[in-house]
Amino acid sequence: MRVLIVTDLEGVSGIIDWDKHESRTPQDVWQRELMTGEVNAAIAGAFEAGATAVKVAEGHNAIDIQLLDERATLVPAFYPAVPPLQGWQGFDALVEVGKHAMAGTPDGVLAHTGSKSVEFVEINGIRVGESGGEAMEAGDYGFPMVMISGDLAACREIQELLGDIEIAPVKTGYDAHHCECLSPTQARALIREKTRTALARLGDFQPFRVAGPVEYVQRLYAPYGEEARKRYAELPHTEVLDEHTVLFRGQNVVEAFARRCGLDYTWPG
Repeated sequence: MRVLIVTDLEGVSGIIDWDKHESRTPQDVWQRELMTGEVNAAIAGAFEAGATAVKVAEGHNAIDIQLLDERATLVPAFYPAVPPLQGWQGFDALVEVGKHAMAGTPDGVLAHTGSKSVEFVEINGIRVGESGGEAMEAGDYGFPMVMISGDLAACREIQELLGDIEIAPVKTGYDAHHCECLSPTQARALIREKTRTALARLGDFQPFRVAGPVEYVQRLYAPYGEEARKRYAELPHTEVLDEHTVLFRGQNVVEAFARRCGLDYTWPG
């Protein structure tokens, strides 16, 4: 059983502000310890459930590879962190750690969708956050998302999309910057348990496949700049719907998302 762990930072217990990544500062060391601790908990749960290989695909530059469980490999974060550049092929299950809710979620801690400038994303008419999009991308590769950790709003959001997925809510939000957090010890124990439980019942889950062709619509709060609109208007597979909204087309979600991230990418299948 090969397990892919995809990470973010905003859903880690104790994180209540935007990434303050400054190399070698106390804040940086602290957030790396919290992030790496939760990831190591998921790795431990995966191997306890019988995993033969675990890869961690990082969403933020926030994991300390020196502290990472040596049984796992790491793809460090570097934009664009898209599946074709992180080697998503050949896995049996997706586990997500440190996740947050989509933009506009009132009780979502640091809720956003890709960036703070995005109002919403819709994929073939389904409004999704980052985790929902990643579940769809895993579906393109033929494996299911089975567990998510993060704030309670993120867990609720993905359950509404996928149904009976295992969740590890490590904090409960009141608004974007206020929440009740589990201690690191409690958060890690919960993530480890839920990862182990999810993989033990892997047969209960199905990949979330979106039938192509795919239309990936991104709307910003503020208008795109004139230069950006002009650039998008000239690109193949891309359409400017209005000054706030751009549509990216692909034969599947992975292809459309890669194009949204600026890659000239064609699905090899």
